Order: sequence, then structure tokens, then C-alpha cells
Amino acid sequence: MKKNILILVWLAILLVLPNVVLADCADLGGFTSFALTGGNTVTLYSGSRPYAKFDVQCDIQSTSKLQLIKGYVCDGDEVLVDGSKCTILDVNSSIN
Repeated sequence: MKKNILILVWLAILLVLPNVVLADCADLGGFTSFALTGGNTVTLYSGSRPYAKFDVQCDIQSTSKLQLIKGYVCDGDEVLVDGSKCTILDVNSSIN
């Protein structure tokens, strides 16, 4: 019985660990502007320099108001777009 529980625990760890390791996180606080790059991909700028991008799961326009709920975000966190919560996907802080 203990062996079966141990096997299930290891299996659960193996299934959860890749999602944690592969989820990208970034410190997005301090952006001064943003631009849309096709579809729902947002590129954040600090001055004139792009420093992060992510996808959102909602409709966003170039005139939308974008507000971070917290400065350090990971895939699955939320951002406010025109006052409505929207899920952040595919955070990438290493853009050129």
C-alpha cells in the first residue's frame, strides 16, 4: 500500500514539475507604454526600449488601458484591460 502511494506521489510530482519549470515569469513593473504585436500579443516598453511581451486571453485595443495587478507576473496571472481582469499567457522577458 505504501509503495502504491509513493508511486502516485512521484507521478504527481513529474506531472506538475514541468509546468512550474516551463512557466516564465518576469518583473513587468515600471513599463511606460505598450504596443500590440498582432492578435492579442502585448509588448511592454520602458521608454523606447521593449523589455517584455505576453499574450492575453481577452480582446485588447491599442487604445485600451493596461494596468498590472502585481509587478512580478507569471503565466496564468491576471492584468486589468479596461478595468476587466484578463489572463496573461506566454510571458517572455528576454526580447530583443
